[in-house]
Amino acid sequence: MIHLIVVKRIKPIPFSGFLIPLISLITGLLLSGIILYLSSGISFIDLMATILTAFRSPTVVKDTLILTLVGISLVLAFTGAVWNIGSEGQIHMGMMVSAWTALFSALADIPILAKIVGILLAAILGAFWAFIAGVLRAYAKVDEVPVTLMLNYIAYYILDMLVYGPWRGKRTWGYIRTDEIPKILRFQRILNTTATWEALILVIITGILVWLLLRYTTIGLRIRVLGSNPDILRSAGISVPLTIVMALTLSGLISGIVGSVYFFGDTYRLSYPLEEHTANYGYLGILVAWLSMLDIRAVPVAAYIVSSLRISGTLMQIGGLGGVETMFVFIGSVLLTYSIVRIFSEYSVKIRF
Repeated sequence: MIHLIVVKRIKPIPFSGFLIPLISLITGLLLSGIILYLSSGISFIDLMATILTAFRSPTVVKDTLILTLVGISLVLAFTGAVWNIGSEGQIHMGMMVSAWTALFSALADIPILAKIVGILLAAILGAFWAFIAGVLRAYAKVDEVPVTLMLNYIAYYILDMLVYGPWRGKRTWGYIRTDEIPKILRFQRILNTTATWEALILVIITGILVWLLLRYTTIGLRIRVLGSNPDILRSAGISVPLTIVMALTLSGLISGIVGSVYFFGDTYRLSYPLEEHTANYGYLGILVAWLSMLDIRAVPVAAYIVSSLRISGTLMQIGGLGGVETMFVFIGSVLLTYSIVRIFSEYSVKIRF
């Protein structure tokens, strides 16, 4: 009789942090090409050419910066085994308060102050939105996955109510949406891209701060231990519930900032219904976090990959090769391959007779 024995590797495979995402990307793209060719007859060569075009597109820079911020946010929570699936809602709560600052507050007359306050308020509201789920998980033992997911839709509907009602613009040509913010309040774009300097600065600052937090601070140590063995925290007299709340709240804070970056640097308005006018950065950020293997340093690379695959779907629709939803075939194939390769990188399989 043949026996398959699965054994956890004592030593990791050399360069696995680099090789696993690379192998997953190449294999996932090839697998996507085969699936699309067999199911829809899409030319494999045309498909690969479109993907290469997306990887070189100037528009990929904006998505990369935004998804890097989201990825950093989720890596912070996932490191503590706290599953923040609510980044999407936290982003849109950040957009809401940024819109209020730019369109309805007295600060709109002072552009620099309006942007700074908008970012700070977005961070606070994003943190609060995650704090709700953190408290329920920590003290009421309610799983944070469904709670954060439901909070996404609550955020959608709050903004829908505002845009359809009191925030509805006066210069919208019949569309249900807010007015656009003045050009002076918008973030400044980088050269010929749709990315902004403010987003780049926030990505650099946030990435460095979170890396230092997880690596060198007491809070970061507690979050890392929470993800590996929370019993150690209990034995040391450290509150596990408080650490859970802290991890989720900090993650939400960064996601809230993403909302401000997205509003001031890209959308400039809110549209109804919001759930049909969202880029789904919060959900795509989950893929970024996993592809980075929860390593802050790898998040920008993972964000670039996911952003390029997202743009590939749009280019395929323009070129008549399929719909935008095709990007989910790319992303799904890469993620599936990643999961399989990750398992074999951590475990070895031996055959015995």
